Amino acid sequence: MSRILYQGENQITNPYKKKTHEAVDVVKKWNQQDAIIAHSSGTVVMIQKGMKHAPGSTGNKSYGNFIKIKHKDGYYTLYAHLRDVYVKKGDYVKRGQKIGYMGDTGNAYGVHLHFELRKPNEERINPEPYLDRDLPGEAGKKYYQAYDNYKKYWLPNVAIGSQDYAGNYNNPIGGIYADALEMRVHDLNKHCWLPWVKDRNDYAGNLGNNIDGVQIKNATYRVHLRHGSWLPWVYKVDNTNEGYAGIYGKEIDAIQIK
Repeated sequence: MSRILYQGENQITNPYKKKTHEAVDVVKKWNQQDAIIAHSSGTVVMIQKGMKHAPGSTGNKSYGNFIKIKHKDGYYTLYAHLRDVYVKKGDYVKRGQKIGYMGDTGNAYGVHLHFELRKPNEERINPEPYLDRDLPGEAGKKYYQAYDNYKKYWLPNVAIGSQDYAGNYNNPIGGIYADALEMRVHDLNKHCWLPWVKDRNDYAGNLGNNIDGVQIKNATYRVHLRHGSWLPWVYKVDNTNEGYAGIYGKEIDAIQIK
């Protein structure tokens, strides 16, 4: 799964070349357009909007509409030639959050994403090895995300063990993805536990069907009830009331994993 395209696989149309093209140009596989997502969590430190298609332009104008994000350990990612920018300077964005849509603004020949990776000293390095991997300084982190049944899309990833949670209060969730964890969910509509899934080989759930129970092996977790509150933390998996997070018949709208 791409770390920079919303629902696509990366297709590189112009690779990194030291001193001549210190970035990669990417489209969705089979030359399709796509929304752009934040590669990793971080703070938007610069944006440029209101630009048009301008072949031959130089400097910042050549980037067209762009977004620059600062990440852990000072690394930066930059997303250029955008048609639309969905964020503003100072916003904190999560990994996987939609931040814009690819376009051909600035010095671009055809619609694509110009993607740069910069060290803390602003030196541009080859981003290709990181298109589907963590950035330097992010290695080892594990993430999870939830599917919003009302908005009908996957919400941004959040780090396991952080203070954050996956979900939107009052919007029931229909699926959960998680790195390096084995889990299953209880389908409120079908009144049954669905099969166990592990890592990101598959998600737990039926998209469109609400969830009222969650079990996660070797983890500490809790859920939030729609129109309710957070339930107690769960530390084990078994057939008792303390062996899963949730209440049968009550929709879950958020999950948190330690």
